[in-house]
Amino acid sequence: MRQMQRIVGLLTLLLLLGTTAFAAQAEWREQAYNFDTPKFILLMEPSFAYEGYDVSDRNKFNKYPYAAEKISDMLRGRLNGLSRHRIVNLDYVINQIKADATLTEKVDPLSPGFGAILQREMGKHIDLVMYLDVRDYGWFYEYHDAYMTTETYTERVSYKKHNRDGSESWGWMDVPRTRIVHHPAGYYISDCAEASFRLYDAKGGRDVWKFSDSRNRRSPAISNGYDPSGPESMMKRIFDETFKKIPLAQ
Repeated sequence: MRQMQRIVGLLTLLLLLGTTAFAAQAEWREQAYNFDTPKFILLMEPSFAYEGYDVSDRNKFNKYPYAAEKISDMLRGRLNGLSRHRIVNLDYVINQIKADATLTEKVDPLSPGFGAILQREMGKHIDLVMYLDVRDYGWFYEYHDAYMTTETYTERVSYKKHNRDGSESWGWMDVPRTRIVHHPAGYYISDCAEASFRLYDAKGGRDVWKFSDSRNRRSPAISNGYDPSGPESMMKRIFDETFKKIPLAQ
């Protein structure tokens, strides 16, 4: 198991060369690549690197529970819509390489040199590799000190008016008022999600599409207006946007 993890890590390291870090929402596409041609897509397991915020002694970040399972289910559900493509895993690629009778080298997934063989041979069996890097998925609690604000509001008051003919008129009017509001010390909560998707051309050895999206929703931690759907709804919106833009037939 540990050897297999090392192989996956080596493959990931080899293919990450040239990766661009995106800020906010960004998309890049290789115009020369024909996205009508790929059929086999290797889906790599999503990676997680929580790095979205500076966390002081008072601030804190809580990861979304069962994040890996949630993301994998979300991803596989969306990929089921790619009817023209066959989604495969790393075991499929390794078995295809091992079954290739034309290879003169010994194919041993546990050997130190297998990562190089995998990198060289996988283009014979797949067209694209899909990566997903999750950079934020959870709740960020940011502490704030007590503070004062001045708020404007209107107050409806009654009035009585003496007319020139000696009569009186009654009515209501809106009068602008101001008041000082004290906000106690406490926490703001941000539902946050950030993900980066990448398609790598296994035959040409280059990235052909990248998309990243970062979203958060900030509100007082204790508030009637807090959205209970939390960070999962933020991640679902990222997936919605990703699979609208992905240049593959759906």
